[in-house]
Amino acid sequence: MTNSFPFKLAAVDLDDTLLGPDKKVGRPNRDALDRLRSLGCQVILASGRRHDNMLKFHRDLGLDGFAVSCQGAAARHVRTGQFLHHAPLDAPLAAEITQVGLERRVTVMYWSSQGICASERSPWVKRYEDDCHDPVPIEDVTTVFHKPAEKIIWGAEPPLIAALAPQMQRRYHGRLNVLVTDDWFLEFSSPGATKAAGVSAVAQSLGIESHEALAFGDGNNDVPMLRWAGLGVAMSHARPAAKAAARMVAPDGDPETSFARAVDGVLHASARRHTPSAA
Repeated sequence: MTNSFPFKLAAVDLDDTLLGPDKKVGRPNRDALDRLRSLGCQVILASGRRHDNMLKFHRDLGLDGFAVSCQGAAARHVRTGQFLHHAPLDAPLAAEITQVGLERRVTVMYWSSQGICASERSPWVKRYEDDCHDPVPIEDVTTVFHKPAEKIIWGAEPPLIAALAPQMQRRYHGRLNVLVTDDWFLEFSSPGATKAAGVSAVAQSLGIESHEALAFGDGNNDVPMLRWAGLGVAMSHARPAAKAAARMVAPDGDPETSFARAVDGVLHASARRHTPSAA
């Protein structure tokens, strides 16, 4: 059975895919991950979180190798720190995005490989800190450009984010990735910072082709990865863009166990494909 499983790599999003509302990996999802690994499928995590914040999940799950972080701005080894892929923002663009955000009176969060800082204490910073258990110092964000930005986030009320998103997407078309992740966050990253780019770099280092890769996700930032993989699987509660990019969608049910249902669907489809037809 192991040899018949067609996938050698599974790239898995963290928040709202592998993690439940308590930001932990529940038993059904953990068991589903173990089933993939038992079939010889190597698992890597691909998240919008920063690299250091992902390490606790690697340890908890007994994973080794590379993590894809910051929406794909980095693919970095969890023990050695080696980069396979790194696509920080161009410094003048990072400065411009920061200044434009301050002029629009949004909270600006500046992400570098050394950590995160924010322009002000706000509800959006608190949301991030509560979700990721990652303290964010308040600094003058116009003085931190010596630290290359892996991404920059604007935080504001959802209606303002919804209004700003198309404006910024037009302004930076072809120069930046601009997308809404949570309804209160608008994220800016370099064109080379996608989960597809990060996961592809890891796959290439392992001699794995895209058609041999699975991808699981739920968000707008998962769209490139879901399209790149041989089989992209969206969670049942995924955003419309993620469902449209995926070739398979998990059956409806509890969002906390959507990943487990997604893996069941992949395994059942694979088993049917390799079951001899009746004479």
